Amino acid sequence: MLLSASQSRTHGLHFSQEYHHSQAAADPHQRKRKVHAQHFVIHNENTERELISIKRPSVLPKKPLSRESEMDNGEGDPPTFSSNVGTSLASKPASGIPSDDLLVHTSSSCREDDAQDDEGRTHTGRSSLKQRPMLTLDISYKAVKMEPPKLYDQKGSSESYSSHELEDILESIKENAKKGNLKAALEKLESLPIEIYISSATHSLLLKQCGQAKSLLYGKWVHDHIKRQGLQHNTFLGNHLINMYRDCGDLASAASAFDDIHRKNVISWTIMISAYSQDGQYEMALQFFSKMQIEKVMPDKVTVSTIIGACSSISSLQQGREIHQMILDGKLESDIVVDSALVNMYVKCGSLEEARKVFDGMKSRNVVSWTIMITAYAQNNQEEEALKLFQQMVVCGPAPNEFTLVGALCACSNLRSLARGQHVHAVAVYHGFESNVAAGNALIHMYSKCGNWDLGLKVFCKMHVKDVISWTSMLDAYAVHGRTKDTLQLFEEMQWEGIIPDKVTFLSILGACADLSALEQGERIHASIIVRKLHTDQMVGCALIHMYGKCGCVESAREVFDNIHEQNVHTWTAMISVYSQHGFARNALVLFSQMLKEHIKPNEITFVNVLFACSYGGFVAEGWRCFHSISRDFGITPMAEHYACMVDTLGRAGFLKEAEEFIKKTPMDGEMIVWRSMLIACSAFDDIERGKRAAEKCIQLEPGYGAPYTILSNIHAAADQWDEVARIKRLMEENGAKKQQGKSSIAIKDKVHDFVVDDQAHPQIQDIHAELDRLSKEMEDAGYVPSTNSVLHEVEEELKPYLLKYHSERLAIVFGHIMTPPKSPIRITKNLRVCTDCHCAIKLLSRILEREIIVRDSHRFHHFKEGLCSCLDYW
Repeated sequence: MLLSASQSRTHGLHFSQEYHHSQAAADPHQRKRKVHAQHFVIHNENTERELISIKRPSVLPKKPLSRESEMDNGEGDPPTFSSNVGTSLASKPASGIPSDDLLVHTSSSCREDDAQDDEGRTHTGRSSLKQRPMLTLDISYKAVKMEPPKLYDQKGSSESYSSHELEDILESIKENAKKGNLKAALEKLESLPIEIYISSATHSLLLKQCGQAKSLLYGKWVHDHIKRQGLQHNTFLGNHLINMYRDCGDLASAASAFDDIHRKNVISWTIMISAYSQDGQYEMALQFFSKMQIEKVMPDKVTVSTIIGACSSISSLQQGREIHQMILDGKLESDIVVDSALVNMYVKCGSLEEARKVFDGMKSRNVVSWTIMITAYAQNNQEEEALKLFQQMVVCGPAPNEFTLVGALCACSNLRSLARGQHVHAVAVYHGFESNVAAGNALIHMYSKCGNWDLGLKVFCKMHVKDVISWTSMLDAYAVHGRTKDTLQLFEEMQWEGIIPDKVTFLSILGACADLSALEQGERIHASIIVRKLHTDQMVGCALIHMYGKCGCVESAREVFDNIHEQNVHTWTAMISVYSQHGFARNALVLFSQMLKEHIKPNEITFVNVLFACSYGGFVAEGWRCFHSISRDFGITPMAEHYACMVDTLGRAGFLKEAEEFIKKTPMDGEMIVWRSMLIACSAFDDIERGKRAAEKCIQLEPGYGAPYTILSNIHAAADQWDEVARIKRLMEENGAKKQQGKSSIAIKDKVHDFVVDDQAHPQIQDIHAELDRLSKEMEDAGYVPSTNSVLHEVEEELKPYLLKYHSERLAIVFGHIMTPPKSPIRITKNLRVCTDCHCAIKLLSRILEREIIVRDSHRFHHFKEGLCSCLDYW
C-alpha cells in the first residue's frame, strides 16, 4: 500500500501548516524532520499492479478487446487484448500518483523491499536511517542519437532545499514526464541530492514514458538512478523495468532486470513471457512458463492466455493440449478470454474438431470466439459450416464485428454464392460496417468472385477511407472480368490519390499491361518497382517476365530473369514460356536443360511450356522424350494439357493418324482441349474426315462453344460443301453457340485502340484507309496476290479481296505506322488466330515499312521482320 501525506495524518505523521510556517526558518532540523514526515512512503507488494497493465495475446489482428482485470487490490489498468502478435504490456501514464513522493533518507545499507516478521507475514519497509553511500555508474550516450540530459556536477545537500522547493522540483519532474519531455524531467531529477529518495510511483511514471517513447537511453538512465537508490531489487519497480526494456526491444536488459528482483511475482513472470512472445521467441516463452511452475508461482488468467498464444504461434499442439488439460483439472485459471485463446490455438494448429469442442463447451461466447470459428471454417474449405455458424450468431449471438463479416464473406466468395453474399452485405449495412475498410474490401472481393464487379464498384465508391487493399481489390475485379482498360485507368487514379502500390498491386497491374500489350505503361511500372526495390522479388519478377513476354520484348524478359537473385521453378518456367510462345523453341529447350542442371525440379506447368516449344519447333522426337519423362523421371501424373500439347506436336508435323490413335489410347479421350488440338491440326492440313470427327467430338463435349462450329464450317467451305456449312450454322443456332468476332488492339501512349474487320468507328479511320490503300498498291507491286481461299463465306469473288484488305490486324498495323516514329516496332494483339492471307501480307508490310511487326494472336507470337516471320510459316 501507499500512504500519502493526507493518509499519514491518521498515523501521527502530519504537521500543521501553521507549524511549518512558523518554525521552518528558525529550526532547520525540525524542517528536515517535517520533510521526513510529509514524504514518507510505505510500499507493499499489493500495489505491484497499480501502474502496470498487462495485455493479453490477440486472437484476432487489429481488434483490441477490453477485459476485466484480476488485480490483487482491484487497482490499476485492466489487462486487454493486444493488437500485436503475441503479448504486449501497456505503458500508459498512471493516474492518481501521490504528490508526496520525496523522502530524505540517510540509510547506510541497501534497503530491502521484502522482509518477514516473526509470524512469517511478508511486509515491505525501509531499514535504518543512516547515511547511504552514493553509487555512481558510468552511463555512456555516445551510441545513441537522442541528446542525453544535462547532468549537474555540483549538487546541494537536502539542507539546501526548502519543502516548497522540493515539492516544486518533484511536480516539475512529473509534469515534464507526463508531457513526454523526458530530457527536462531527468535533468530535474539529477539535480536532486542522492539522499533525497524518489518514490516508486515517480520512477514508474518515468519508466512508462521511456517505454512509450522507446527511449532506451533515458530508460537506462532511470534504471541507473534506481540502482543508486538501492531499489533495483524492488518487485514493483523491477516489473516496470522489465516492461520498459520490453517496449524498447532490449530483451537482454529485461532479463537482467528480471534476475535482479528478489521476490518475483506472477506479474514479473507474465511480463517476461509476454516479452519473449512479442519478440517471436516463443520457445523461450514456453521455457519461462515451465520455470514459473517449478518456482511454484501460480499463473493467472493473463499468463495462461499469453502462453496459449505462444503455443498458437508455433503450432505447438501437444503443449497446447497439456495446458488445456491443466485448465480442465483446475490447476490453471480460465475465463472467456482463455477459452477464446484455446479455440484460436486449436485452429492455428489445424485441429478444428478440438476447437469446435472447446467452442461448444464455453459457458458464454464473445464476438472473438464466434469470429475465430467462422473464419477457421471459411479458410479450411468448410464454407457451409461457416455460413451456418454465422447465421446462428446473427440470430442468438453477439453483434458481429468487421472481422466476423470478413470471414463470412470469404466463405461466400469461395462458394461463388451471390445470394448469400448479399445477405452478409445486408448484415454489414445493418451494423454500420459497409463503409469499413476491412468489410468493404471483402465485399469487393466477394462481388468480383461472384461475377458482379459493378456491385463491387458501388461498394468501393461508398467507402470513405480506401487503403491499398481496397484499390488492389478493385483492380483485380476489373482484370478478372477483362476490363483491362479500366484497370489501367483506375491505377492512374490510385496514384493521383497518393496511394502507394504494394507488391500485390504491382502483380495485378502488370497482368493488365500484359493483356493489352501496353509496353510503355509496363516500363513505367517496372521503373517504380525498381525504386521500391521489388524487382528482385520472385513473384514480381515472374509478373515482369510475363508482361515483357506478352508485349513481345523477349530480350527485356530475359534481362529481368537474369536479375532475380534467387531463381525458383516459377521464374524458370516463366522464361521458358516466353521463349516457347515466341517460337524460340531451341532457346526454351536449352533453358530447360540449364534448369535441370541447377537441380530445380520442374512442375506440371514447366512441362506444358516445354512440350509447347517442341510443338511449335517441330521437334517430334524431343517432344516424345519429354512427355515420357514426366511420369518416369519426375513422378508427375500427366494432365490434359500435356496430352493436348503432344497431339499438337504430332498434328503440326503432319502425323494426323498417329495423333488420332494417341488420343484413343489415352485416358483423356473425353477432354475438350485434346480434341480441340486435333481439330486445329486437321484444319491446317485440310483433313476433312478427321476434322469432322474431331469437330463433332468437340461439339458433343461442349455444345455452347463456338470455335469448333467455325472450324468445321471452314473445312466444309474450303471443299465447297455449302449445304454442310448451312447445316452447321443451324446447329450452332440451336445450341446457342456464337461465333467470336475478330478484334485487334494496339496501345498508343497509354490508350488502347480496338479495331474490327471493315471498322468505321475509329475517329481516324479515313486516314487509316487512305494509308492502307497506298500500302496495298505497294504490296501488289511487290507481288502480293490475295488468297481468297481464306474468305470462307458464300460471297462473290470480287468482294473477297475487299474483306481481306480491311481485316482488323491490318487496320491496327497501319494505325500504328501512322502514330509511331519511323522504323520503331509495331505491336498488336488479336483475339483469334491470324489468317493465312494476313500472315503473307504482314510479311510484305514489314519489308516495305522497314519495321519489325510483332503480332500476338490467340495461339502464339509472330515476329515479322524484313519479309520473314519467326514462325517460319509453321503455326
